[in-house]
Amino acid sequence: MKLTNHSHRRFVASGIFTVAAALLFTNAVLAQTTAAPTPTAASGPFTLLRPGDLSLTLLGGGYISSDYAVTEQGLQVEQSITPVIGLVGRATGYQLYIKDNFDNPLNPGRGHHSRFNFGRLQGGLDFHIGETSYLSVLGGGDVADSNAGSVEGDFSTWLLPRRRHPVNLAVSSIYTTENGVVANEIDLRAIAYSTESYSVMAGGGGAIYAAGFVHGVAGQGGPILGFFLSKWRAGIDIQAGYGSAHEYGEIAIYKQFRWTE
Repeated sequence: MKLTNHSHRRFVASGIFTVAAALLFTNAVLAQTTAAPTPTAASGPFTLLRPGDLSLTLLGGGYISSDYAVTEQGLQVEQSITPVIGLVGRATGYQLYIKDNFDNPLNPGRGHHSRFNFGRLQGGLDFHIGETSYLSVLGGGDVADSNAGSVEGDFSTWLLPRRRHPVNLAVSSIYTTENGVVANEIDLRAIAYSTESYSVMAGGGGAIYAAGFVHGVAGQGGPILGFFLSKWRAGIDIQAGYGSAHEYGEIAIYKQFRWTE
């Protein structure tokens, strides 16, 4: 059954999470597969790191459902300051394609077009809150077809990190001011098979949306399959499932560069 204008705009936010979720998991899997430096006895949570680590992650992705699609490109820069605190900056570009001239989901009631283009610029702090747990808090704003401000929190932790098949829990939540929607992504993935050269990840995840113009709660979910090349610090994630937007599929491809200053 075809979605109405009102129903469609409730769920179109589903495709705007590929980059954030994949960046979150990229850092987690890199941390799991890379040996961490051993801290010295004199180091503490607020000791300045000399040298520090600088990383750049590049990512592209796409989302498709029966009524709309999203393509996106992003980059994230991280600079460690202390063993616990780092700086993070993220820039993401989105192209949102909507069939049949539905309402603008970024700012409902303002225009009817088949495509919207906008960028999201964010910055904030990274916290290494445990041996295998990380938290990022970011704020920023959009440009072009969206003028929203945003606040985002990303959390990742490894469960059973010493076991043969460790499990990663990744949670990301973002609030945008223009449409008032709160979007939450929850992914649970295990390293199903690994060698020195690559790892295969399998699990499931989904998203939940509420507030703003979403009446009640909307969401989606499905299985996830990922492939990570350790030497190249690169990988690919594929997910498909069902939810408020009916059947959907999404893909994310990422590559990280890292330097020690």
